[in-house]
Amino acid sequence: MDIIVYNILAAFCCFIVGYLFGSFPSGVVVGRSFFKQDPRDLGSKNSGGTNASRLWGFKFGIIVYILDFIKVAVPLWGVWAILTFVNFGSQPLIPQTILMIKRETSNYIVQWPVYWLVILGAVIGHCYPAFAKFKGGKAAAVTFSSAVFSSWFVGIVSVATFFTTLKIKKYISLSSMLGSIAAAISAWLTCIPTFNLYCMYGYTLCPGWVFGLVMSLSSIVLIIRHSSNIKRIINGDERKIKWM
Repeated sequence: MDIIVYNILAAFCCFIVGYLFGSFPSGVVVGRSFFKQDPRDLGSKNSGGTNASRLWGFKFGIIVYILDFIKVAVPLWGVWAILTFVNFGSQPLIPQTILMIKRETSNYIVQWPVYWLVILGAVIGHCYPAFAKFKGGKAAAVTFSSAVFSSWFVGIVSVATFFTTLKIKKYISLSSMLGSIAAAISAWLTCIPTFNLYCMYGYTLCPGWVFGLVMSLSSIVLIIRHSSNIKRIINGDERKIKWM
């Protein structure tokens, strides 16, 4: 089979795995299990953790957030491990990160970190879940989960931006958007030579332009999903938090 076809199939499979995991409707499952309610019919009619917190309390909102974090971390790291360490024939499909950084990839069929497409799939799946009639959340939890579980540097930058904005402006929506932009920018910074050796969790997930591109696309999806929040912020109608 042509090497281009292998690369396309690998990319497609990674995206689909991410999409299926991302489609798990955490908020809907929690709401129906504990309260016999569907968050998509109440409050902001969103299945994410923010609406869950407003409907059922902080504790259940945290449960939804944790589940949303897990549904990104598990497939991302799982697919990375399978592609990097499991032999497909005589060797794994993709080289380990240190070899990618050194550009010693010529002996491998897939020469780029295709597993990053799991994140994009999870973001799309979270927003348009196949298991919940394609009506999901706004991508905040999965985007921040992607940042935190991919790179300590990107995780710190994005989370710090989120909470700093939240402290000053009190808008969760605005904080989510600015935090996602910070995640995208800091992900592109992992392209910097030498720094790319230290900004991740060791030689695990590969830093670089694919990571930056995926985080940028995730941020764009998040911002688009928050279009109604943007209008309310401009009109002064957006709800502010009171606990910070």
